[in-house]
Amino acid sequence: MRPGPALLLFLSLGLDRGLLPQPPAPRRARAAVLVSWAPAAPASGPRSPDLASARRPPPAARTGGPAAQGDAAAPRDVYKWSILSSSGDEITFDWVKHTTTGRNGASLSIKAFAFKDFPEAEFWISVHLTTWSGETMDLRHPLIINYVPQIGECTINPDKGVAFFTRFVIRCDNFKDKNIPLTYKMVVSDLYGFGQISSVKENTLGAILYLGSESTSPPSFLPVGVLANRYAVKIHVQVYDSLGAFSQVTLYATVHAPTDKISGKDVLDRLFNFTMGPNSSLSTLLDNQEFLPAGYLIYIAASVLNNMKPELTLHAERTRLREYLVNQTFVLPNSTLVEVSQVVMSVTKLTQTTSGFTRMAQKLATVRIWQANRALQQSRQKDPHFYSEQIEIVSTGILTTLSNIFKLTVSYEVVDEPFYELELLADTILEGKVPGNETTAMTSSSFNVYVRKAEKWDVTDVFSNEKSSRNYFRPTLNVSSIPSLPLNAPISTMFCEFADDPFPWMNDQESCSAEVVGFRMTGSTPNGDVIEIMPDVAEVYIARKNLSFAAFNLTVGPENEPEGAEESFSMTTGEFRFEVDSSVVKELLVHIVTEVTVLFTVLVYAGSEMTPTALVATFLVPHDIPPMANQSDLFDSACTVREARVVCLPASLLQVIAQRSGSSECTLIIVLQAPRFVKKASEKLVRIALFSAHCLDMYGIQSDWREDTCVLGEKTTWRRVHCICANTRRARRQLDLIKQASTHLQTHFLTAKVIVVPNPVDLRLEVIKNVTQNPVTLFTVLFIMLMYIILAFWALLRDDMDQYLRLHVIILLDNDPYDKVCYLVTIFTGSRCGAGTRADVFIQLRGTEGASDVHCLSHPYLKTLYRGSINTFLLTTKSVLGDIHSIRVWHNNEGKAPSWYLSRIKVENLFSKHIWLFLCRKWLSVGTSLDRTFHVTDPDKPINRMDYFLIDSTYKLGRNHMWFSIFSGIIGRPFNRLQRLSCCLAMLMASLLCNIMFFNLDRPEETESEEGRYIRSMMIGLESVLITIPVQLLIAFLFTYSQKEPRVTLEKVSPRKRSLVPESGYWEEYLEKWHARETVHASTKKASKLPSVKSTRLHKASAKIPSVAQPMRKKGESKVSRTQGKNINASNSNTNNNQDVASREPPSHVGPVELKKSRIVLPSCCIYIAWLLVFVTSSISSFFIVFYGLTYGYEKSLEWLFASFCSFCLSVFLVQPSKIILLSGLRTSRPKYCKNLSWAGRYCYTEIELRSKLSPEEMQEQHEQIVQLRRSRMYQPLTEDEILIFKRKKTIKRRALLFLCYILTHFIFLALLLSLVALLRHTDSFYYNQFIRSQFSVDLGSVTKLADIYRWLNSVLVPLLHNDPNPTFLPDSSSKILGLPLLRQVRAKPGDKACLPANNFAQTSMEGEVRCHPNYGTDPEDTRNYSSLWTKVAKRSEDKHTNGFTYKPPEKTWGYFSHGLLHTYGSGGYAFYFFPEQQQFNSTVRLRELQSSGWLDEKTWAVILELTTFNPDVSLFCSVSVIFEASQLGVVNTSISVHSFSVADFDRETSAEVYLYVAILIFFLAYMVDEGYIITQERASYVRSVYTLLNFALKCIFTVLIVLFFRKHFLATGIIRFYLSNPADFIPFHAVSQVDHVMRIILGFLLFLTILKTLRYSRFFYDVRLAQRAIQAALPGICHMALVVSVYFFVYVAFGYLVFGQHEWNYSTLIHATQTIFSYCVSAFQNTEFSNNRVLGVLFLSSFMLVMICILINLFQAVILSAYEEMKQPVYEEPSEEAEAMTYLCRKLRAMFRFLTFQPRDKDEPEFFVNMLYGQPEKNSRRYLGLKTRNINGKKMVYLVV
Repeated sequence: MRPGPALLLFLSLGLDRGLLPQPPAPRRARAAVLVSWAPAAPASGPRSPDLASARRPPPAARTGGPAAQGDAAAPRDVYKWSILSSSGDEITFDWVKHTTTGRNGASLSIKAFAFKDFPEAEFWISVHLTTWSGETMDLRHPLIINYVPQIGECTINPDKGVAFFTRFVIRCDNFKDKNIPLTYKMVVSDLYGFGQISSVKENTLGAILYLGSESTSPPSFLPVGVLANRYAVKIHVQVYDSLGAFSQVTLYATVHAPTDKISGKDVLDRLFNFTMGPNSSLSTLLDNQEFLPAGYLIYIAASVLNNMKPELTLHAERTRLREYLVNQTFVLPNSTLVEVSQVVMSVTKLTQTTSGFTRMAQKLATVRIWQANRALQQSRQKDPHFYSEQIEIVSTGILTTLSNIFKLTVSYEVVDEPFYELELLADTILEGKVPGNETTAMTSSSFNVYVRKAEKWDVTDVFSNEKSSRNYFRPTLNVSSIPSLPLNAPISTMFCEFADDPFPWMNDQESCSAEVVGFRMTGSTPNGDVIEIMPDVAEVYIARKNLSFAAFNLTVGPENEPEGAEESFSMTTGEFRFEVDSSVVKELLVHIVTEVTVLFTVLVYAGSEMTPTALVATFLVPHDIPPMANQSDLFDSACTVREARVVCLPASLLQVIAQRSGSSECTLIIVLQAPRFVKKASEKLVRIALFSAHCLDMYGIQSDWREDTCVLGEKTTWRRVHCICANTRRARRQLDLIKQASTHLQTHFLTAKVIVVPNPVDLRLEVIKNVTQNPVTLFTVLFIMLMYIILAFWALLRDDMDQYLRLHVIILLDNDPYDKVCYLVTIFTGSRCGAGTRADVFIQLRGTEGASDVHCLSHPYLKTLYRGSINTFLLTTKSVLGDIHSIRVWHNNEGKAPSWYLSRIKVENLFSKHIWLFLCRKWLSVGTSLDRTFHVTDPDKPINRMDYFLIDSTYKLGRNHMWFSIFSGIIGRPFNRLQRLSCCLAMLMASLLCNIMFFNLDRPEETESEEGRYIRSMMIGLESVLITIPVQLLIAFLFTYSQKEPRVTLEKVSPRKRSLVPESGYWEEYLEKWHARETVHASTKKASKLPSVKSTRLHKASAKIPSVAQPMRKKGESKVSRTQGKNINASNSNTNNNQDVASREPPSHVGPVELKKSRIVLPSCCIYIAWLLVFVTSSISSFFIVFYGLTYGYEKSLEWLFASFCSFCLSVFLVQPSKIILLSGLRTSRPKYCKNLSWAGRYCYTEIELRSKLSPEEMQEQHEQIVQLRRSRMYQPLTEDEILIFKRKKTIKRRALLFLCYILTHFIFLALLLSLVALLRHTDSFYYNQFIRSQFSVDLGSVTKLADIYRWLNSVLVPLLHNDPNPTFLPDSSSKILGLPLLRQVRAKPGDKACLPANNFAQTSMEGEVRCHPNYGTDPEDTRNYSSLWTKVAKRSEDKHTNGFTYKPPEKTWGYFSHGLLHTYGSGGYAFYFFPEQQQFNSTVRLRELQSSGWLDEKTWAVILELTTFNPDVSLFCSVSVIFEASQLGVVNTSISVHSFSVADFDRETSAEVYLYVAILIFFLAYMVDEGYIITQERASYVRSVYTLLNFALKCIFTVLIVLFFRKHFLATGIIRFYLSNPADFIPFHAVSQVDHVMRIILGFLLFLTILKTLRYSRFFYDVRLAQRAIQAALPGICHMALVVSVYFFVYVAFGYLVFGQHEWNYSTLIHATQTIFSYCVSAFQNTEFSNNRVLGVLFLSSFMLVMICILINLFQAVILSAYEEMKQPVYEEPSEEAEAMTYLCRKLRAMFRFLTFQPRDKDEPEFFVNMLYGQPEKNSRRYLGLKTRNINGKKMVYLVV
């Protein structure tokens, strides 16, 4: 409904459309009010005035009599408004709901749609006036309701397009009204980012696309849609009748920006063509005076401009076009409201984007909206038919434009135009208000404005509802202060607040730390003049800015009490110190910000010491009243601020402290004491704000703020400042300044200057320094240092050991003393898991000139060939082998871990310096091969990238990983273990320091979750690791490259040009001669050719380390002789990571290679710099870690410790491995060759210790021993039989481990399932179901007719649902009814159904009377809505309180079924709800009405009662369904279904239930992966095994269980949320109940199969295997007998059903007959009277016992027993993998037990154990012995039975 003209000035009928809350429907109809004036006779009094007299002031007020001079308690007129029908009767009207002024005000403002439900279209508005002198009068005014046009349909074509390119057409049809012609107004509403006016409930402001009488718009552009709404554009189509009422339809279109597909330059050119130039579209429209389309075109152009992407080259052109468009808006007229709206939307769209907006454009836009605002005011004055709502809607555009202009304010130019516009906008809104209206809030992004109109006597409480807002204004106006205004004169008040400083050009902006606010008050005299009012007292609360730095956390903790003191007298204390300048700060405010409600005692000390003489003041600070200072003669305690928890230190106190210190800058210590409320120090409970505040004001716009007008109020806090401005007589100088200000700007602006005391120091640090309260950081540092010292000693010892191990070669003990040539063989064992071996490895070199003897690579006293090891062996041969082309390697597979992964081999001729490389990369194991031959590898041969990556990354991880390398096998020089450990210490301490610094900077919110704190700690740890990487790199670089080592030259390692093979003598003798020659040769060339290698250092290094040459035991022993000489040779092994290997001579596939190397060398002093860096970094980090840690609380220190641990783990396991792997990956990207690998050994110089020279007899003896040893079986490769034995042992071991893993996993899974079964609480559910069933099954069996259902509902159900002592709880129970119980009826669709018997009566009169009841499932179900007595009505929404019969459709989201005795029903039906929280009488009356309306009749199929209860004591839900089914025989069958279930709770912090679910989910994922792996391995053979099929079925059922569990959880979660938001509705927990029921069944099957699977793991028992084989053997016979038994079984079932079915309940149905016969089979004979035919019954039972029990069942047992006897011997003879695995495990357990108990080893296994696993053979029959053939595991095998 739309209003008519305003009722004069005084009856403001605010029937505006915007005052009504918006319903969700997109289309609405409304009615308008047509005002017709007619005088009415007064009810009393001698006069006959009109309605305008209702606002006439009393005589005293008009003449300035006593009434005007009094206060608010002076007598006033009394008004009472009424609404009368056309006959004069008063119409009931809700004045509070439908008016904003109430019934008793001088003005009346009625909300929109207040009259939409009025029964009459014509009525009167009347007011009864009682004046202050006692006179009374009645005034009336008639109103007529005009209804809006009938809503039609509107469409837009196309619905998608591109702005400024696609033209859209809007077409409307079927709008009808009696008041024609109709006018169509199409508005494009784009209000994204617009300001809001609170009195406008729906803003339909927009650019007018079309206005006219045609129902179809011309093709037009649309603006760019809002990106946040996916480029959607809203379009309102308003259809007006001739009286101004309109209907509205909303359309949407998708409009994309043109710059998404077209370049910005092309779009801008198109804009220029449309808008600029004499031939442009805009100029044409303006010339033709088509101003609305012209304004719309400007709006479209502005929209495209705003959505263009910023391009520097187009910036100038865009700016020029925007300024031109703003200038063009001045051509548009603004004489009507439509024209003003179009101008405002154009300017608003142009100012929406501040970029590229010039100062001239800003001024033009300000002037244009000022003109539009003035036009709105003039339009209201010219045309009284303007509605205030329409003006306010247009004003939202002015508000938005003004907000955008404020954003353009700059600091170098004074701008006052927007402030004039702000006052004018407030005046425009206030003109449409009357006293008594609510406060109107105008909010925008730059400022907020609050306006309200009140009578003079009510001005003080004008903004009383806004006290809780950030800023608040409270004026006080004495009624006698302005004599020209009467007591009831309307006073307009405006209060504004700015988001940012609106005066950026003023001085001292930094001091204004509070928001800027302003206020203005005006009054209207009786003759209509407006005067400015300054309130007598103006109280303003101004919010502060930047509160994040306004307060600091104060650490409070228990006071240090002497031992033995009573805890009740202990105190909580906190201290802080600060400095303040008493000449600047007059009053200092200390605000204690805390939620603790204890009484604080504040002690103020002068100076920096807390002594009794320094105490100058004491304050008691309660939590709810202002603080109280102690009486002191030193200072005056009077202070302006009097607020709870705010301690005011007055100026006199500060002066006393300043006098004591002798300076204006004084130091204060403030101590807080309170009764003990914390057990340990905490900084999260109390915050302190130290500040001093001054109020600043300014009238209009002046050059500076003033401090002498407004004073600080007593309600000042740290959040907002309370200012009080009194209207005293102004000094002449102040009046002059005001005159100099803006002459027309009447707003009074205020702000506050807040001085925050800098650098407060928390003195609670002195208390926290007690390490016992927070020892985390100190103990952490001490622990790290202690571990460093321990590891440093260990590292020193290991460095010495490394020095020894680097400089030795293992001399093989099986070297023949008669051999002549020496070879160095370097073995590189891989780094894979289990790559090392404990077996004896044998090697044989093969060359072009012959092959070497077989040598054993082992030593009795040295550990060799372990994982990742590099071992060098000295191997001798009888002669030179020539070019070695291959090498044979094998081992004897002995030891605990015999498998060996051989990575590489390097062979070097010690005398000729020739090198041969072998790239092996193979396993030597039983599973692959124990004997392999490897061929030599060409150094220039490309190698596999993955092989290189694995070799290189593994080598680097052991060498370059800072942490791993400390504990690796042998550390290469020059970066030793101690240096690496020190580098790690520096890196770790620096990381801890970074962590604690991050914690010091980052202060998380108190509401941060525990998971969020963990994630934050991990992120801090990662940042710290990344920051400390440069520290590690620098120290490692200095340590590595500042130590110079002697290097081997190329000449020494290059091949000799001529052979040095000895002509006579043996290898030991020649080695001595060769060493002497090399030494002399090196000494002669040292000065000239080797200047960098010092012989003294070389000799010293050579003589330092003895070699290892120990006697071989058990494998050719030899005596240890004394050392007679030493042979030193320079090895050609690489010492660096990336050593190139190349051939000096033309390379061949086995040719010799040479090594080359270059290295950075730093000055030797750099090593001292590295140690200094380690010391400085560690010591400084330790100091600051402890220092910062003592300032933290215990919890925060633990968080820091966790972050530090994360930092350590990330550094060790993520950052450094990632760095090494990344670098290896980068190196792998280029082609790599064999020579690029690291072939370095672990030694630099080789010192070979030679044995004492043997006599010829000893040499001969040793030679014979070695020859004999080589002929033994030990030096021969394993035979195939031995390999088969080893394979079988390995297979048994592997099977045993797998069997153990499987059986453990199985029983763990079984335990988890049993735990889940216990968690479901079946026992509690059983008793709960019994209880609920007993409650609802009372008298249920007596219900046999439909009428009995009402009796049962009234006598049983209603008392259960309505429990007066505890509503919504069942009687005598803690079970709560969830939601509303639902009673629904499923019924047949109305209509007659002819029966088959009716055809037989075709010739009689009964043909039309015979009808059949419809059948459920075959006949249609009724789903229509009815009124009472099943009379059809139109479709309506479901209402729980309706009197009709409403069909409730089946649940879609939470569907379920109700299972009755006859049928299964859906969840739909005709619903009837019970309300348990109401009185029982309510349900009784409603049931009586339901019965009287014939709710149940012959069409009723079923009546279903459904509800859900919850018992919090056992946390069980229970879904209850009581079903009454009408059978075809007319009998009502009743059934009750009760199911209890629980819901998983995942919100507990520590719950075993959650851990159980997680464990089950982990098992599920592991099972899925395992089953997928098995399927991929076995492929087609997977389906041939019964065991795999059983396993597959088990895991499928497990999957279904997991799916059902999640389904139940999500269902329950959704339904619980629905219940919490809609408690007064039916809650369909039955859906969860049915899922839970299915889940329990699935769980039962899963548990059954899991327990059945246990038989698979018990096959190691002989009897279990025998039973399984017997069943398999008897399976054909079992199937045959089962077929025979089944035939006879069904014969008896059919006979019993046909013969006894009509009289015996046991045979009434086929199901009952089957159950009865099955019970006979197990000899459970019950109910065998056969009362109808005893003879047949006796014969029936006799034949059954003879045939079924005596013959068939015994035959069935005989088949199984026969197979059992036959399978005993075959099962005994067959091998059993499970029995072998169990035997292996038992032996291991027995060995472990004997080892722990020191018992001797048993010779044989116990006999009972063997019999239990393997059984016993047949002793009486000899036919089982001898040679036999049988298929075992699919293979034909021949075996001998003895």
